[in-house]
Amino acid sequence: MSKSPIEEYVEKRDTIWHEEPHYKGLFDTINELHKETDRGVTLVTTSFLDTLLGDTLAAFLLENASARALLSGFNAPLSSLNTKIAACHALGLITDEEFHQCNIFRKVRNEFAHQVQVSFESGRVKDLCNNLVLAPERATEQARSKFSRASLSLLVVLVNRPTEVTAKRLQCGQWTTAETIRSIRKGTTQYP
Repeated sequence: MSKSPIEEYVEKRDTIWHEEPHYKGLFDTINELHKETDRGVTLVTTSFLDTLLGDTLAAFLLENASARALLSGFNAPLSSLNTKIAACHALGLITDEEFHQCNIFRKVRNEFAHQVQVSFESGRVKDLCNNLVLAPERATEQARSKFSRASLSLLVVLVNRPTEVTAKRLQCGQWTTAETIRSIRKGTTQYP
């Protein structure tokens, strides 16, 4: 008996969600979110976002010790969520809208990280969530729902970004060196 197109789709979808490494991580994150408090939802979601942006940068930069030093270790210049967002945007690895959304998620995360008495219905958090890009029919939802929907929509888009970016990884340029200049002066090399 052959499978219907819907059965084939569901089977393929489930295979991707459970076996593809990027999507499995997202699937595990989604499952984790159902059990979390407001603070937990924010921290788990932004932690996954932080990882994806770091992986995107690592996939784009040269594969060398300098790139690793920028991204990891104590006080690394690109180790914070804020600097990862800015670097990804400056390098064209995320769009203007993704940049805007990421910054809202970061600000919501900071509210939960730096205050004890905070929830999605708190004034500042609620205001931030009202600025998230959602379908018009979602505009009246509660702030937690807005945050969850918008963050999952963004994560689904970004989950494969490191793989996409790898195709555009930076390459070291062919720069004029002191040795090239000496060769030009000796007449053994022509200037490019």
